Amino acid sequence: MTKIFLGTTNKVANANDVNEVIEEVTKPSFWQSIDWSNIFKKFLLALAIYIVGVYILKIITNVIKKIMDRRNINRSFTYFLVKSISFVYLFILIIIIAGNLGLNTSSLITLVGSFGIAIALALKESLQDLASGIMIVSINPLRVGDYVYIDDKDELLKVHSVKLFNTVFLNSSNYMISYPNSLIMKNKITNLSIMDSISCSINFEVPLDYDQDFIKSLGKKVLDNEKNIIHEKGYYLRLIEITDYSLKFAMGGQVKAFDYIVTRANLIENMKKELDKNKIKVPRRRLVILNSDDKQ
Repeated sequence: MTKIFLGTTNKVANANDVNEVIEEVTKPSFWQSIDWSNIFKKFLLALAIYIVGVYILKIITNVIKKIMDRRNINRSFTYFLVKSISFVYLFILIIIIAGNLGLNTSSLITLVGSFGIAIALALKESLQDLASGIMIVSINPLRVGDYVYIDDKDELLKVHSVKLFNTVFLNSSNYMISYPNSLIMKNKITNLSIMDSISCSINFEVPLDYDQDFIKSLGKKVLDNEKNIIHEKGYYLRLIEITDYSLKFAMGGQVKAFDYIVTRANLIENMKKELDKNKIKVPRRRLVILNSDDKQ
């Protein structure tokens, strides 16, 4: 009779008449025949297993956190690892407790397994992002505060936060942009913050009839006055192309990665001011229309 109370429902499963089973359970003799002391002992043992198991889990997670902190492991990865270990540990603990109470643990394991497969199929893309997030926080191709280019995104981005499913960036307008981690791992990442300094340059054009040395003197003035440029490393100002209607120059120098956006904007703005002071207009592209009977 005790086995029926504890979940061993063989008698109920094999009964041809449910009403007979209900009638038997409602009899006083059924409840008097139950070994309540044995049941109480099993519940106490299960409670003790749970308390000791949770205490051991706290010790394990604290040790993992300390090891990760000492090795400067990404906090997102530490959080994910601790949560994963806790989930697996608690699942095993529940199976042990259920077995101690006399429950059929094989059915429980099968149910959880089927449920896990269903979730994996429904969240296939999210799991790809999760796997990519684990890769990002493990191999650290980018960190919070880094300035990066992502291959198919033609703008410099600052890493704001790295999460398990997505990474948040700040663009030049200080807007937050979130990209799935799977997209980031599929594309080439150019991390500008790895180096001590990076090159910041701009191109500009002037009409063809201006003296290049005079234009260089204007550019040199702009570069000398730009505080973000690391002057100890020098800078450059070169004529890089001559077209039918213009002279094309490139100018720039070495800057810290976090100064790149501001410095580039300063160079563009201040060079335009110098050209305006000297009444030098940016040349317009010439459109040449040929008749069909014109010969090359």
